[in-house]
Amino acid sequence: MSNLGKRKRYMTDEDVAVFNGMKEAVSDVAAAVRESIHAEAAPGIYNVVINCLGFSREALMYALNHMMEHKATSLVFLDMTPDDRDLWLKTFLAKHYHN
Repeated sequence: MSNLGKRKRYMTDEDVAVFNGMKEAVSDVAAAVRESIHAEAAPGIYNVVINCLGFSREALMYALNHMMEHKATSLVFLDMTPDDRDLWLKTFLAKHYHN
């Protein structure tokens, strides 16, 4: 295959500046995504779960682990009344936690 009639296009200084700006913007977005992946499921969820009475620390950590993996669950749990949190934990642990 011949390259006849085709010229290589060289980047101008302006092209380089635009390219570098786009590269930096993509890098910033990637960093923000990585940071959000490691963010706590819901701010304050650890203290709310760990301070629930009537459950072993091990069982509470099991439930907390589930909530860290399921952000929607942890957000709803935070909005529950203490009685509803107790009911949710009893139901969840009876179904999933076997110690």
